[in-house]
Amino acid sequence: MAAGLGQTHAVCPAPAADASRIVSAGGSVTEIIYALGAESRLVAVDTTSNFPSAAADLPSVGYVRALSTEGMLSTQPTLILGEDDMGPPEVLSQLTSLGIELAVVPERWHGQGIVEKVSCISSIVGADQSARDALIEKLQNHLEDLRVKRLRIDKPIRAALLLALRDGVPTAAGSETSGHGVLEMAGLTNVFADFEGWKPTAPEAMITRNPDVIFITERSAKAAGGIEAVIADPIIELTGAGSSGNVFAVDGMALLGFGPRTITTAVQISEFAQADD
Repeated sequence: MAAGLGQTHAVCPAPAADASRIVSAGGSVTEIIYALGAESRLVAVDTTSNFPSAAADLPSVGYVRALSTEGMLSTQPTLILGEDDMGPPEVLSQLTSLGIELAVVPERWHGQGIVEKVSCISSIVGADQSARDALIEKLQNHLEDLRVKRLRIDKPIRAALLLALRDGVPTAAGSETSGHGVLEMAGLTNVFADFEGWKPTAPEAMITRNPDVIFITERSAKAAGGIEAVIADPIIELTGAGSSGNVFAVDGMALLGFGPRTITTAVQISEFAQADD
């Protein structure tokens, strides 16, 4: 998933020569293919493709950054379509050397970037134009909802987004991450924007930055013992967010995948942040 620093390919690839048998490597790519009504062409997906639930019925080719050459070849794909962090590079090189078309979708961590991703994938796979237009119109409406939510923020709301909380050490989103991008979309101020990437954060840094609201992926909250255990963590409870209970678990792919659901999730986290403002 697009949770870390991506390769940020800037240009959408040309339409595929043959998009009849697609392997999708990336949860947002799979989500968009389904949203465009082109799912009948999917022959396999990666393990981050957990939405919609029907994707789980397709063969798996491994994790988006650790794909299996053999697994993909066994599905006889005509096109491998992936997010910009798919890999490893040697597997991709093997596949292209065998004549299999490979297309990497550009990643931009903002609302319009999601619209651009939909247009790009639609063009690559030759999706129905009316389906593309309907999806883009829906996304633009959600972006307008998000714009209205941001306008209601009359003072900075300090936020932190955690990818993990292991042994009391939070891993937070810095700049140049999908986490930072979704916080910006929601109109929130990332308290860790001064460093790049996802990094373990010293306890004193979390206390000093003192976020008003903290978001953590549902998977990480579960691994930490549940959201109540996260709030009760000795470091988290010393922040404004922890002391006021403004710590929320959010579906990781919806939050960080930068597919269609990320816009509505940005609306949701903006509402959470403003509820106690």
